[in-house]
Amino acid sequence: MSDKLLSYISLNDEQRKKINETAPSYEIIESLSEVEDISEVKVIYGWDRDLAAELLNKTENKLEWVQLASAGVDYVDLNKLEELGVTLTNASGIHGHAITESIFGMILNYTRQIGHSLIMQRQGKWSPASEATELNQKTMLIVGTGAIGTQTGKVAQAFGMKTIGVNRSGRPVEHMDELVTQDQLDDVLPQADFVINILPLTDETDGLFDLGKFRAMKSSAVFVNVGRGQTVVTADLLKALDENWLEYAALDVVHEEPLPKKHPIYSRKDVLLTPHISGSLEDYNASAFPIFLENLRAFVNGQEIPENIVDYEAGY
Repeated sequence: MSDKLLSYISLNDEQRKKINETAPSYEIIESLSEVEDISEVKVIYGWDRDLAAELLNKTENKLEWVQLASAGVDYVDLNKLEELGVTLTNASGIHGHAITESIFGMILNYTRQIGHSLIMQRQGKWSPASEATELNQKTMLIVGTGAIGTQTGKVAQAFGMKTIGVNRSGRPVEHMDELVTQDQLDDVLPQADFVINILPLTDETDGLFDLGKFRAMKSSAVFVNVGRGQTVVTADLLKALDENWLEYAALDVVHEEPLPKKHPIYSRKDVLLTPHISGSLEDYNASAFPIFLENLRAFVNGQEIPENIVDYEAGY
């Protein structure tokens, strides 16, 4: 009887070879149906909401570690994993460049009136936008200063922007001109020309951006959400736009995905909606696999897992 590594991620031959070299005593399986004794499954790479949950609910379960291929963990039963003493790691960090590029793509689409030009082109019209704005000398408030926030700050500074970072502790972070704690968010919102929400979904961040937050922003502010849809009260955002409490919103995530066909966001000119694509990578599996392999190497050698351990209390 050998320990099993259950992979819900499709592995190529080279990846299988590296796993076998790193953990020779483990057998790679792709389904629970491949094992007679479920207690043999010690590691899961990836996640299946239904099938993995079935494993967790079996009394003979001996699972020790789950490596997610995503940065977000809000779709996993954190309470159950913590109760079972399972170590959970994620793929935080692999989206830094991609999401940053999406953030600035959405912003420049508006500030340089690229979206307007595209609409006019399709109508066969030569119609320059009445005005365009620059990012240089503007202030960007980055709410969430992990790998994505840090890269966003780096690019913002390259544009000549001032960056203000927001995190739970107020700890210093590279590429932030200023740092404040999440409790001080209301104090800095009025300073920002661009507010970038990169927060994960936790009990603390659920519905964080509500009417009060939007009213605190500049009337000329642009709000971008690439974090989690449920961190924003959508009805409050739309009301704020209607009342001209802020100028524009770019949303890659929303409270309900996919958004219902008749939702008013679809017809608004002051909202850009992209269908949760900011984290898309050219080869997602190739980007996530090195984190898993490094953690696997430590796990099989009885060492502390080095990368991206999820804090169950914090929820990310």
